[in-house]
Amino acid sequence: MSIIVKVVGGLGNQLFQYAFARSVSSRLKTDFKLDINPFSTFYSLHKYSLQHFNVQENLSKDSDFFGFVWLRKQNKAFEVFYRHLRLKRKILPFYYPEQTFHFDPTVFSAKNGTYFEGHWNTEKYFKDIRADLLKELTLKEPLSPYSQSILEKIKNSRAVSIHVRHGDYMTNAGTNSIWGTCSMDYYNNAIKKITEREPSPHFFIFSDDYAWAVENFKSMPYPVTCVNNNADKNYEDITLMSHCKHNIIANSTFSWWGAWLNKNPEKIVIAPERWYGGADSETTDIIPQEWIRV
Repeated sequence: MSIIVKVVGGLGNQLFQYAFARSVSSRLKTDFKLDINPFSTFYSLHKYSLQHFNVQENLSKDSDFFGFVWLRKQNKAFEVFYRHLRLKRKILPFYYPEQTFHFDPTVFSAKNGTYFEGHWNTEKYFKDIRADLLKELTLKEPLSPYSQSILEKIKNSRAVSIHVRHGDYMTNAGTNSIWGTCSMDYYNNAIKKITEREPSPHFFIFSDDYAWAVENFKSMPYPVTCVNNNADKNYEDITLMSHCKHNIIANSTFSWWGAWLNKNPEKIVIAPERWYGGADSETTDIIPQEWIRV
């Protein structure tokens, strides 16, 4: 018997779901499996990308949970019905949907054989196994020549990563209404805070809109390098961000992980005060206590 954790979303969310699975299974003293079926059925916005890391990639089978995984994979009508069970756990007692953005300690009291679905966007679920995750969330393969050249620049400078999520947050009206984008005022204020303590920074800009990043950061009075990897190399960008001395993140789990994986004990991490654009949801637990909110 094992627990199963649904994996879906962009790479940042996938990393949260993996870290959650590792931690809960460790607390429950059981194995875990990852349900990645959404990537081959109804979900197409992002690709499954955990295979690039040294993770324990235990994938669920269609037969797990008495065919529950198979039903979701084969039958879209069942998938719709299943989504309506979020608040009705008594119907499927083994099903544990995330109920809040806050840390929920009751997950560690779940029974072996539970199916978890959610984002689990807080380090409070897995901070105690940080050392293990820092080892596992390293890349299996060497960086591409381009990323390696960027890494050399990062290592030879007082590197500060800046992540700007601009593409889908701007072009998708639904996404933008929920998340919103961090303004240039946010980035300017974050840069000011960094330069108060880091007088000779070299800023490395990571964005899904390279042309926009070049145009909007070209006038900075500090060295700037705009990183131009494509989306298929997103796992390399997270690794590059983690090698910077300091990090300025967007309201994005992608750059959250770039900062969290940064091993520099003196790192400064700047995060947006408001995680969601127009929402009033309380998201205090997303940002680690040591990070600075602007």
